[in-house]
Amino acid sequence: MRLLDSDRALRALLWLLVLACVPLYLYFLHHMAGRWADQLPADDATRPLLPVAIPLAALSFTLMSALSWWVTLAEGRHFLLGRTKWRFLMVFVVTLSVLTGIIGAPTRDTATVLLSLMLTFMGTTGLWFLPPAFSPRLLLPALARRKSAAQNSSL
Repeated sequence: MRLLDSDRALRALLWLLVLACVPLYLYFLHHMAGRWADQLPADDATRPLLPVAIPLAALSFTLMSALSWWVTLAEGRHFLLGRTKWRFLMVFVVTLSVLTGIIGAPTRDTATVLLSLMLTFMGTTGLWFLPPAFSPRLLLPALARRKSAAQNSSL
């Protein structure tokens, strides 16, 4: 599939969004989960796992939801969670991210909540657009359908 200049510009913009938001979001989750772990008792078995498990859960659940939604949209068939069942995972990820930011913060005030919400929104948005940034077929389903229809009619 040949991409137009506007399609390449859109993909470059998506990559800029992904590269700016996703590392910041994952660092935020890792750092705040580490601060949350420091508040746990020293003999707690989950203490070393929190800074690793929380970012990995957010990454994997968001990517699974996004991939389900984008592939279902592009191909018109049910894939993994489809276009409706991904919502539960995203509510879980957003809740986990915001609570991690609030619990790991030294002060629990309005600014902490707003910062947690802002970074969660940026990170989940960046992760949501990661599948179409990798695949122009997911980003431009109408273009892909027209191209395949043109190829099928020429055969």
